[in-house]
Amino acid sequence: MAGLATETTRQEDRERKDAEKLLIVDCDIHEGPGNEKELYPYLPRVYCDQIEDFGVSFGGLTYPSIAKGATRHDLWRDDKTHPGTDVALVREFLDTYGIDYGVLTGGPYGAVAHPDADFCAAYCRAFNDWQIERWISTDERFRGSIHLAPQDPLQAVQEIERLGGHPKIVQVMLPAGARFPYGNRYYHPIWEAAEAFGLVICVHPSAEGAGINGPPTGAGFVTYYPEMRAAWAQIAQAHLASLIYEGVFAKFPRLKFLFIEHDTFWVPGLLWRMDADWKGLRFRVPWVERKPSEYVLSSVRFGSQPIPEPPDPADLHVHLRWMHAERTMVYCSDFPHWDMDLPTKILLDVSPELKRRIYGENARELYGLS
Repeated sequence: MAGLATETTRQEDRERKDAEKLLIVDCDIHEGPGNEKELYPYLPRVYCDQIEDFGVSFGGLTYPSIAKGATRHDLWRDDKTHPGTDVALVREFLDTYGIDYGVLTGGPYGAVAHPDADFCAAYCRAFNDWQIERWISTDERFRGSIHLAPQDPLQAVQEIERLGGHPKIVQVMLPAGARFPYGNRYYHPIWEAAEAFGLVICVHPSAEGAGINGPPTGAGFVTYYPEMRAAWAQIAQAHLASLIYEGVFAKFPRLKFLFIEHDTFWVPGLLWRMDADWKGLRFRVPWVERKPSEYVLSSVRFGSQPIPEPPDPADLHVHLRWMHAERTMVYCSDFPHWDMDLPTKILLDVSPELKRRIYGENARELYGLS
């Protein structure tokens, strides 16, 4: 944690102490095993042998970003220990910044892209059990996610039913890469099970264009990593419009979705556009009985990271007002990635009430935390 600690000036230390008075819920901490062999005790032997012979081979499409797994280089204790595999380091991170809860979001995102649904379902089950034993059980502040392979909705539902009652499991984790937009009725059995257990559906960029998934953008495949980062927002927009217009929130009124790491600059404009279209076209989707923005305010939340950085910092306040951040935004660090947002670095001049809502209260209500 030396790299993080050296950034803390006296002013930042005062800000950290102020932040410690808040409830802070970090909704995006990436953890994972050092290698696939850590999952072998939780996997059927046939799949251990398969990995030994052929590797995981999820068919992932990756756009090279930066060295050391796109993490902050100063977080590495040595040349071998990825910071996302270091439980002690993550616990130290929570201690340093007074974070009350850390929601674990790392996992086998590529499992959604492989044609072998049985292998992918088994791999996700193994990861989920590994996460509970190796991470969640080690610190009262950790909250976990159920990773699914939705290629077989029946097995996905069974995994929710198996783990959905665990007291420290708070959500279902899916990548934005998918075969269909998430409003499609193909996914409805999964949403029904999640709603029954009070689990949030969290969507994170990954696996777009990989394996059996569709292209990563509406224009096809991009070439470079910065292009892919720019495309994440359009992917989230497509999923959100699908969820609303295909009636997911009308059919499952208690279901909650959280989009993290897709930025938020697009949220106000999309809501305005959908509301305007709904006024003239709602006869085409009569099951959408409320304005799209009303469904979003009641059922959808957005992660703060990466926080928008307008040329005039004062415009951030306008953006937060436009997207109703006091209701819709939750704090995410994106630990340990290179562009992570520390709680002492963002939202420094917003009102105390808005800071209280974003840093903790919105997530507390979303996840039902004490």
